[in-house]
Amino acid sequence: MKNNLLASTWLQAVACLLIVISNAESFVTQLSPARFSALGGYASSLGQLGVFLFFMTSGYLVASLHWNDFGEGKVMAFIKGRLVKILPVYYLFTLITIVFWIIHPAWFPSTKVEPADNLLSLLFIPSVYIKELHLLTPVISAGWIFCYQVLFYMIFSVGLLLTRRSGLTFIFLSIIVLAAASITLQSENLWVQFYTNPVMLYFLSGVLCFALQPRLSTPWYHTGYSLLMVSFLAMVATIFMHGLAQLIILTFSFFILTFFSFRFVSNSPVSKILSAVGVASYSIFVCHRLLMGALEKILHLLLPGENGQITLYFALLVLVMASLSMGYLIYWLIERRASMFLRVKAG
Repeated sequence: MKNNLLASTWLQAVACLLIVISNAESFVTQLSPARFSALGGYASSLGQLGVFLFFMTSGYLVASLHWNDFGEGKVMAFIKGRLVKILPVYYLFTLITIVFWIIHPAWFPSTKVEPADNLLSLLFIPSVYIKELHLLTPVISAGWIFCYQVLFYMIFSVGLLLTRRSGLTFIFLSIIVLAAASITLQSENLWVQFYTNPVMLYFLSGVLCFALQPRLSTPWYHTGYSLLMVSFLAMVATIFMHGLAQLIILTFSFFILTFFSFRFVSNSPVSKILSAVGVASYSIFVCHRLLMGALEKILHLLLPGENGQITLYFALLVLVMASLSMGYLIYWLIERRASMFLRVKAG
């Protein structure tokens, strides 16, 4: 179990890196009229893979931590534990975004925020349409991921009221029905589109992987071949597949990654970096787009109008490293301490 949880932390780090690098490329392209594609034209696909991986990891971690809590009267403990993880940094950056919007709306050229949007954002209800993302988000654009996560937590908390078999049945049926509604309704309403998005199925993917693993007790270890196979399958699914086929292949890849044990030394430089990014992933997710938007405007002033490819790669590196560093600093100074304080207050 300990090894699997460590692997999940590393996978959260990979998901975080994919999303951050993908978004960094989109900001860098605004620095020059010349075409720039650091990820070979697959930035959007790799960013989407990061979201899928983040949702699978979230489902896996929630299932592993609360597998024995079904029917045990621990619903409030579950809700408190989940909220103290998300609320401090999410609320902080939501309030910062609101203040910046009030001071200088021109900093958000593609966003129109109404007073009601501020309140809805604090309730994890998306109501702001972002043109670049083609979806509803809270006031802080990166927060749409957490809107889905909170919805999953709500459904999972209801499942915890029941026995494990009944609870898991409720959780799976609820999310499958929502995903199926996207096909049957074909609604133009943005809220309906958001809450019936099949991306929610990737939470179930993580839960399913954990549920199956205790039935297979053979201790297998990752080799270079297994990791190469998983990487190949993930890339094929990301680039060439969509819908159900993509979900199945990525679920199988995730199952292999979490079921096989890693032989990596826990104090090696690579594992330390992955662990640091993994534990700080929430803070990095929340702050990175806001930070990149500010840095892009600074770089636009500092760099010449006609930027070469080397300059753009340097700008990409600056955005990525600044986002990771700032995210980890926020985790260490705010998220970690606020979570510990709220856990003590929550009993």
